[in-house]
Amino acid sequence: MALATSFLLVGACTQDERAEPATDAAPPATSELMPEPVQELEIDATEYSFTISPDPAGGLRAGWTLLKFHNTGDEPHQVMFARIKDGVDMSELAAAGAGDSSGAGAIEFVDMIGGVSYIGPGQDTTAMVDLSEGLVMAMCYVPDEHGVAHALMGMSTSMTVAPADGAASPSTGTGEHVVGSIELSEDGYLLPDEMGAGWYHVVNTDDALHELSLLRLDGPLDDGGAAQLVDDLAANRPPEVALEAVGGMGAISAGFDGYLYLDLADGDYLAVDFMPDPGDPRPHMLDGYFGEFSI
Repeated sequence: MALATSFLLVGACTQDERAEPATDAAPPATSELMPEPVQELEIDATEYSFTISPDPAGGLRAGWTLLKFHNTGDEPHQVMFARIKDGVDMSELAAAGAGDSSGAGAIEFVDMIGGVSYIGPGQDTTAMVDLSEGLVMAMCYVPDEHGVAHALMGMSTSMTVAPADGAASPSTGTGEHVVGSIELSEDGYLLPDEMGAGWYHVVNTDDALHELSLLRLDGPLDDGGAAQLVDDLAANRPPEVALEAVGGMGAISAGFDGYLYLDLADGDYLAVDFMPDPGDPRPHMLDGYFGEFSI
């Protein structure tokens, strides 16, 4: 993992933003090159389905996959990818996930391999995930106003990923440098202290599943405001402060990584982890995995 020269540790979680292009110069690039993608997917999300181009039925290969995600609907949406572990009984997985909007019941059956966290209507975001060979699910677990995950309303699809054919090597870069790294650590998010526009390598070094969900606030929070906001988000209550969901990295299991393109504007942010532990619907943010920062 290539780390930037200095980091900011934010509580138990951190946040980032993608809205208007940043006016400041980008931080110096690291020596790490972006991997060469073996394929590119355009994903349009609406209520309650994905349109993926090219059609995954035509064949997907294992390897780094560039995602261009567009929310064309009227509600916030995300796309997260989960590889079904080898040997899993699909009927058992279906039973574990039925009616569970937290996703906690099904987590033990899958490896979460990234994607993008949720964005509001009319927004776009870009990431890169390393698709694993086998059966992979694309899902949106954003809840509706009643707390029901979109995936339970049909916003999920399965894809078969074939072995890599050697067309691109993981060691072959695109020529574009990574500008920094974001670590999902045991103690929270570690961010570079310069967050200019560019690609960031996101690595989960903890032994638990984590997500980096980024929310732009309309101003700094008062004392205790972050905790109250997190409580509201966990309970699916309308928050008392205005915020905008601006993406981030979808859930990645321990030891996995991905790449996220960020174009940060000045402002105040909150980062939160909506993911639970297996079998426990309580989101990590209620245990302190959240934090504020400003750009």
